[in-house]
Formats: sequence, structure tokens, C-alpha cells
Amino acid sequence: MLKKTVVMAVVGAMAAGALVSGATIAFAQADVIKARQDNRKATGPEMRAIKAIVDAKGDVKDIGKHAAKLKELEIAFDKMFPAGSDKGETKALPTVWSDKAGFEKAGMNAQAAYDKLAMAAGSGDMAATAAAFGDVSKACGACHTTYRAKAN
Repeated sequence: MLKKTVVMAVVGAMAAGALVSGATIAFAQADVIKARQDNRKATGPEMRAIKAIVDAKGDVKDIGKHAAKLKELEIAFDKMFPAGSDKGETKALPTVWSDKAGFEKAGMNAQAAYDKLAMAAGSGDMAATAAAFGDVSKACGACHTTYRAKAN
């Protein structure tokens, strides 16, 4: 009887551990998806601020801080796709995981575009800055086309 009780207690503890572990994994996936979403939402104000300066032909030197923030967000974002985080409320396409090298290259292209934008803005040259901002938009669009589901 004692042996049966001990076995049942061990089995119960293992089952409870599996449930908690499964819940932790699901919670962690939801957290990383939320972190990705928050990260991308943070890019919007930066892009709009840059666009406003370019459209107004304002002081392009103010764009450098926005480009730096976009690069910072991109570096963090590129690390937010662990295996298994493709489940849940995400617009990330399966190609993020099946073409990891391509996805990482797209992130590096975006980072390079942010650097180019910061350098152009630092020069004070509006035409170069506007062109570099166009390259940023292309880098963002390239990633969205291949690795992100279209919004409804």
C-alpha cells in the first residue's frame, strides 16, 4: 500500500510538473509574441517623425536619433523569434523559421539602411537623407513581404 501511494504521488507530481511546464512554455511564447508586437509598434512613431522632417524639409540632423532608435529596436527584434514562437496571435509567417538565414539577412539589411540614414542625416544633405529614408522603407517592405502576413 505504501509503495502504491509513493508511486501515485510521484506520478501526480510528474503530471503537475508537465502541466506547469507546458503552461510556462505557452506563457513564454505569448510573452515573446507580445514583445515582438510592442517592438514593431514602437517603430511607428520613429518612422512618422522621420517622414514629417523629410516632408517638411526640416532639419535632417534631428533624424539621427530616430534612425538610432530604429536600429536599436531592430537588433532586439531580430532576437525575438525562438523556435516554437510561431504559435499564437502572430503575423510572422512560417518563412521566419524555415528561412532563418534569409530572415536574419533582412534584419541586417534594415540595420544597414538605418545606419545609412543616420549618416545621410548627419551630413545635413536633404536629398541624400530622403533617398536613405526611401531605402529604409524598402528594407522594411522587403521583410514584410516575405516574413509577415498581410494585415486584414
